[in-house]
Amino acid sequence: RDGWSRAEVSCFDRPVLDRRASHDAFLKGHPHKGRLKDLRRRRRRLEEAGLLAVEVVGPDGDLAGAVAEFLALEKRGWKGRAGTALACRPQTAGFARDVFRAGDGPVTARADLLRLDGRVVAASLALVCGGTAMLLKTAYDEDLRQLAPGVVLEAEIVRALHETRFAERLDSATLASAVLDDLYPERTRIAETMLSPPGGPAPSLLADRARRQHAAKAWLKARLARLRRR
Repeated sequence: RDGWSRAEVSCFDRPVLDRRASHDAFLKGHPHKGRLKDLRRRRRRLEEAGLLAVEVVGPDGDLAGAVAEFLALEKRGWKGRAGTALACRPQTAGFARDVFRAGDGPVTARADLLRLDGRVVAASLALVCGGTAMLLKTAYDEDLRQLAPGVVLEAEIVRALHETRFAERLDSATLASAVLDDLYPERTRIAETMLSPPGGPAPSLLADRARRQHAAKAWLKARLARLRRR
């Protein structure tokens, strides 16, 4: 409206899921029946390993306790070893506790926990606002990687979406995700853009600079990964 110009740096299609009339309707209309069958098989194998239970923690529940369990689970995995888990720094751990806390405003927090014999093997932290649940943080027990507890939990969140109607849409809040591509049928386009006011630098030049910076960062990251493997 004010005459700003824009240029796109990059874009991708993010997996999202719009709630159907029922969970049965979601299952019947799902385009990837093989994926659903595989998830049922993995759930059965988890159930064979112990007592499996799903715990949902909303604004009236012990969100602080759920966040603490998430932080501990994430730190035990590769992010903890890399030093990038939220619990690796007091500032980021405190940020997580502040964001995913009880409140009665327009944005509410939610935690979904998958327990095996009482211990958390997968956890999801979300914020719900305007009918959309943003599944912002997930973690799972990497010792159970072959049983995919994280994706089993995602399937349980989909079930809860339909049975309790806590939102109209689930947003995976991920980059392009091979894990969720065949579980979440819909897509929403996410783009990084550069904006420039009238008389400002050409946004196309800013976008080109951003793409070069992204490419340099990707090259450096790949280079460091190769050095670590030596």
